[in-house]
Amino acid sequence: MGRFSKTLGRVFARAANLFVPGTWDFYTYTHDDGTTDTIERAKASNAYYSNAFRACLLAKARPLASLPVHVYERDNGVRKESGHRFSVRLSSLLRTRWNPFMTSSEGIRWMMMTKDVRGEAFCRVEFDGSGMPVAIWPMAGTPDIEVSNGKAVFRYSGDKFTGPGVYLQDEIVWVKSPVLDSDCLHGVSLAMLGARELNLSIDLEEFYANVLDGDATFAGWLETDQKLQQQDIDQVSKQLRDGGGVVSAGRVRIFDKGLSYKTNGQSMVDMSLVEQERWILQQTCRTLSVPPQEVFDLSNATYSNIEQGAINFANKTLVPECKALEEAFSGILWAAGYTSDYVQFDMNGLLRGSYKERMDGYRIAIYAGIYCPNDVLAKEDMPPYEGGQYHLRSTAYYAIDPETGEAMPQQPEAEAAAPGGSGEGERDDGHGDGTEDPDAKGTALAVIHADMAERIRDRYRSAGDTDRFREFARKVLTPLSAAYEVDGIEYDMDTDIEEIING
Repeated sequence: MGRFSKTLGRVFARAANLFVPGTWDFYTYTHDDGTTDTIERAKASNAYYSNAFRACLLAKARPLASLPVHVYERDNGVRKESGHRFSVRLSSLLRTRWNPFMTSSEGIRWMMMTKDVRGEAFCRVEFDGSGMPVAIWPMAGTPDIEVSNGKAVFRYSGDKFTGPGVYLQDEIVWVKSPVLDSDCLHGVSLAMLGARELNLSIDLEEFYANVLDGDATFAGWLETDQKLQQQDIDQVSKQLRDGGGVVSAGRVRIFDKGLSYKTNGQSMVDMSLVEQERWILQQTCRTLSVPPQEVFDLSNATYSNIEQGAINFANKTLVPECKALEEAFSGILWAAGYTSDYVQFDMNGLLRGSYKERMDGYRIAIYAGIYCPNDVLAKEDMPPYEGGQYHLRSTAYYAIDPETGEAMPQQPEAEAAAPGGSGEGERDDGHGDGTEDPDAKGTALAVIHADMAERIRDRYRSAGDTDRFREFARKVLTPLSAAYEVDGIEYDMDTDIEEIING
């Protein structure tokens, strides 16, 4: 009878799986004699009831769900936001809402957590009549996968938002766990691999609840040499029931009939429950590649290693997870023919470090010519300013010819002439009137000289030609005089001041 009930239960479970896909899970075990036995596995969703496993899942899913998502294209090796209409529509879905019922951050969290619990996660991309993506729908079940003409074909039994049918590769986003099966086709559930730790975690949580309810391992027992009647036993049982739980933990009990209390030698301290819970958490963290400090286990954390640990978590755990998501969603673009476009998560937010380190990094990048000031302002969500779009370039550096190894000037020699000079040491243009060479107006020294001259003229108009004014003018022109001297250009400061005043 028991064997018949078990068989009937399996038949019922298989039937239930046809109506509610993913509700039941089975695997077949083959014995040495060739016989097989179908064994029911626990539902993968039970992993969510493990506090340790759930904490690790959220530690990975929540940061990734908060990252900005972009769709880029490569144009002659230069990255830029994709301008293709298809890519713009997909980018909008990934940044705002997957569908009317789910935001983009909720979708990423679902995909990350489902992937680790079930081993893989599937989403269906919905297209309109013109072939543009309009929604992304999570798939509750697992489709059957076939290969046709070198492409994957997905046969799906359907769910609430995706009807039953056959779906092509360009309609499905498929993300797998880091561990693959022997065929390298499906991802293996990390919850199943860590089932031992998960069951221990769930059992430990239930045991804690029993302790609070007074239903844990008994602390002691009653014994007597006298014979007890049924009414005596009922009276003792009533007293014990009334004293259960945290509220009645300190209540005094009085027993008759010679009953004496004997203490159980195993105490709560001897069970080392806290150490057991920490061991389970550490094992779960190893399975999901999450540092214990990210799930608020700070037993081994220090001020010096906690920040570096967060950066290592981003580099070694979140970056590979991002890569898997990027490739999965980029497959939609590639299947549509946009092979130069790709999806990318902006990881800068997770790798920013402290405010001072970030500012120091920006300063180095600006002076190295990597970023312009407006690039930095955009990263900090601040408005740009006029002129901030230009990149800085240090005049103290020279480019090195890779063939000869000789230093080359950053500007052509024809553009290196000083204001008022020909580049060969003269300050005038050959006319003998001391005026500036018109061809030198755009050089760096000409721009600096023009600014200095304007400042000197403003002071002359307000203060007149005095000794203090002459001292001010010489002080302003001293850096320019030093620059001319380095370039080997003759320069008479007093003559220049007279020309500025009279000009």
